[in-house]
Amino acid sequence: MKIDRLFSNRNIILFATVFFAVWVFFFDRNNYIDSRALNQKIREMEREKNFYLHKMQEDSAVIAGLKDSAFLERFARENFRMHRPDEVIYLLDEN
Repeated sequence: MKIDRLFSNRNIILFATVFFAVWVFFFDRNNYIDSRALNQKIREMEREKNFYLHKMQEDSAVIAGLKDSAFLERFARENFRMHRPDEVIYLLDEN
């Protein structure tokens, strides 16, 4: 009698449903855990992509500015500490 109740249609369907859910969440090639990790990696790469696109725009603006002689001189002075031969430059430590 108990064996008949154990193998009833309702219990078999319940077991199959639970087995399928466990299989999909943990053992399948496209399981839930791997999907979460891949989605997180996609979001991280999208942030990196936006960062580099922004940096490319900034660098393009600098490159366009380097065609102007006044901007070129200011850029060289600020970034490479260049100066004219008759100038004295004082560097201040910001600490």
